[in-house]
Amino acid sequence: MHKDEMWQLYYPNGEPISGAGWDSARDNPEAPDTEIVGVAVVFVFRVNKEGVLELLWQKRAAEVSRFPGYYDISAGGHINLGESLTEAAVREAREEIGIKITPDELGLVTMRGFNKNRLAWVYAVDWSERSEVFHFDDKEVEEVQWVPFEITYDFVKKYAKPSLKKDELTFEALKVWFLQHGYLQSEG
Repeated sequence: MHKDEMWQLYYPNGEPISGAGWDSARDNPEAPDTEIVGVAVVFVFRVNKEGVLELLWQKRAAEVSRFPGYYDISAGGHINLGESLTEAAVREAREEIGIKITPDELGLVTMRGFNKNRLAWVYAVDWSERSEVFHFDDKEVEEVQWVPFEITYDFVKKYAKPSLKKDELTFEALKVWFLQHGYLQSEG
């Protein structure tokens, strides 16, 4: 988080409020309910050489103020005032893990509310055919780790930041998206 950003405000239906932003210097909005900010979330995934679907997780650096040492989604953060959803997702992936992706590579998994005043747009990016190295230039991330999707729930419960431990809906949406796009096979 950069203290000089203005985060886009949204109506509850996900439409941006023209010209309305939340000054990030005020920190994270927790009230009132009428001020809703948007978050772009990027899950980088791959099917490895053994055919196993894996998610990329970032480990938060020890020096960051929020959730140091915990594992978090591949990349994500607030949507800046006037920024499109996909622009925010591309920017956050570049800033946090140093990858270059395009809006065309983003698969929209879901849009959902959380923490009473956040809307999250969750995207998936297939990294199966890519070999670029991850860079942590902004010092928010210490390392990344590929984790098999089949053990995601256990990994999250043990190592992820507290808010992700309660977020079963996002992982269920990811599972459905992976099934719909042929990355997972339905059981029975």
